[in-house]
Amino acid sequence: MKEEEKAEYWNRKWRLREQHLRERVILDGSDGEYEFDHEILNRARGKNVLDVGCGPGEFTLRVARKAKSVTGIDASKEALEFAVHTLAKRGFKNVTFRHGNARKLPFPDNSFDLVYSRRGPASESMQTLKQILRVLRKKGIFMEITIGERDKQNVAEIFRRGQLLGFKGQVSTVKKRWLEKVGFKTSTARDYMGTEIFYSLDDLITRLKTAPIIPGFEVERDKTFLEAVRARCMTERGIETPVHRVALTAKK
Repeated sequence: MKEEEKAEYWNRKWRLREQHLRERVILDGSDGEYEFDHEILNRARGKNVLDVGCGPGEFTLRVARKAKSVTGIDASKEALEFAVHTLAKRGFKNVTFRHGNARKLPFPDNSFDLVYSRRGPASESMQTLKQILRVLRKKGIFMEITIGERDKQNVAEIFRRGQLLGFKGQVSTVKKRWLEKVGFKTSTARDYMGTEIFYSLDDLITRLKTAPIIPGFEVERDKTFLEAVRARCMTERGIETPVHRVALTAKK
């Protein structure tokens, strides 16, 4: 998928946000995101921070309460409009939002003490990781929580397509190797597994509309697959599907 197509995809996603689409879902187990966010907030104290794939900026503004400065960058202009609007209401003076992508970060070398990404594009390739390394200062830290290869695996197998269906190897192992190859001195990767339980098929459809789980998802075109999901994944609790996150930490 071309970068322009990705940007337009996320623009559509954030337009759906304006329609207040929200799925009813509960999490059984841990996806690691609370722990990850807590560590980011602790590490951000007094630092110059970059949020790669900041989306509408809610978490960026939480970081701003701790950081010396924080910059959010995203490929979606729609998301950044939300971010700028929220920033204007909150009144933070140490926050900047910029349009751009992780393949060519628009910042000088050695600009940030901490770079993080919450299910964003920072580790999508060795090229993006090289950009992260470049903008980090000496002894700077990179952190990301990203999608693991088993996430929504049962749904992806039914659809015969998925964002990580067919990924070779384990995400934690592969991305840790990438970090080392591009030049990070130390790195760790931790897997988190849980189960998401969607109250109904409509709730799962809402998620599929607003997240890149199934490439090219369309309700009418994919209704046969959706019925197969209902038949195979519905339990007494609802439609169950695995959640898999990988938390990466690396030091320059």
